[in-house]
Amino acid sequence: MQFKTILFSAAAAMALALPATAQNIGTIASSEPTLRGTPPGAGTRTLDLGSGVVQDERIASSAQGRGQILFVDETTLSLAPNTTIVLDRFVFNPDGSGQMGLRLTEGALRFIGGTLSRGQEATVATPTATIGIRGSSALVIHSGGTTTAIFLAGERLCLTAPSGQRACTSRQGGVLTLEGYQGRVDPDYLAFLLDLIDGTPRGGGNSGGGLGSGVGNPNPSDRGPVSTGGEEFDPEIFDDDFTGDDILEWLPRDPSDPCDPQDPGPGCFTGGP
Repeated sequence: MQFKTILFSAAAAMALALPATAQNIGTIASSEPTLRGTPPGAGTRTLDLGSGVVQDERIASSAQGRGQILFVDETTLSLAPNTTIVLDRFVFNPDGSGQMGLRLTEGALRFIGGTLSRGQEATVATPTATIGIRGSSALVIHSGGTTTAIFLAGERLCLTAPSGQRACTSRQGGVLTLEGYQGRVDPDYLAFLLDLIDGTPRGGGNSGGGLGSGVGNPNPSDRGPVSTGGEEFDPEIFDDDFTGDDILEWLPRDPSDPCDPQDPGPGCFTGGP
């Protein structure tokens, strides 16, 4: 009995050492099937629906995992499979001011801005670029050493290269890379990316790309993103007439084609390690 009491006391002490003592900056709004988080100074844990997340926490999805995080300012972050992020900075003051910054080390995410990104840019840092998102929704992809950002809706999206060169767009479907503004995204590729993140086919020509939608349905087509106050993207972007000069000169790789590890290309989603 005494041994069981010691074990219980040790477990209670470990629980107190976990980020329950840290302030939650957001909540897991969907986890299909699982996400894993590693808070600062603590071990890796499974993030279930309703789990809180804290600043500096590392969050990773598996090869068949995806999920959404709803932050206290109504920002929504949706993660594709094989995606790893770190919640570097989140300050949300009672007057609505503050800062938000995170790192995307590998994978793809959709950012739907809430209160914080309306006042100033929220930042998504990758190993090769820094993305600034102001009052907007956007896709950010980092794969094969390449960063690509796609503007969906809202005010403005910017990408800053290590050289300091900065390119911005407020054009729906606009694509930014290290080489600057590249034009508008191919609609089939955009549909593929959103399928990958949400697990819900939208009928694009490359929809699913073999990665499928059998991992639950965290963001079905019959409801909007979980944020009630964020900058929701316009689903009618798929109905736009992408013709003439609107077609992106840079065409992404067909997602059904195997990736060449020596030359993955900006349209090749290889996922995490």
